[in-house]
Amino acid sequence: MSDTENTDNDVPRAGNELFQFAIDRGDMNTILDRLPFDVPEKRVALEYEIQILRIISVGWAIAFFLGDSALKAPLGQQFWEHVRAFSETLSSSASLTVGTDIDYFDILKQRLDYYVAALDSAEGIDQPALAIGPAFAGVCGDRDDACTILAGSKMFVHTIDAVREYLGPAVTVEG
Repeated sequence: MSDTENTDNDVPRAGNELFQFAIDRGDMNTILDRLPFDVPEKRVALEYEIQILRIISVGWAIAFFLGDSALKAPLGQQFWEHVRAFSETLSSSASLTVGTDIDYFDILKQRLDYYVAALDSAEGIDQPALAIGPAFAGVCGDRDDACTILAGSKMFVHTIDAVREYLGPAVTVEG
């Protein structure tokens, strides 16, 4: 088998593995379990938003670390196709539960735009997590909550580092 054939077979597998990582809740719960919660509803909101942050961070990391690589488009497409299918299932279930239409994929796109805007407006910051943490806290309801800022920053950094490690030799961006 040629290297091209191996790569063609590896892209769907890698897209699925990165998607499974994006929706895994283990380390999200580890981060959240260390936060003080005086109101149970706050934990629910943070769980919801940290899952969104995790998913879009994986997608962002794929695009960022693969730079000009020929793998960037097919791997990104595989990942986002899994996210779209997951979103459709989640949207359908949630819509039936609450009795109104919910488009989870649209929510993901809105949050991606929100975080990209936060990064764009953070001129002079060399660590993206310094912009993502406060933006995460803002979407959770309190941009100045140090614990929430830390949770968002930790999730972002952990996710980015894990994707960079997973991509290994395919990474074309210095870092």
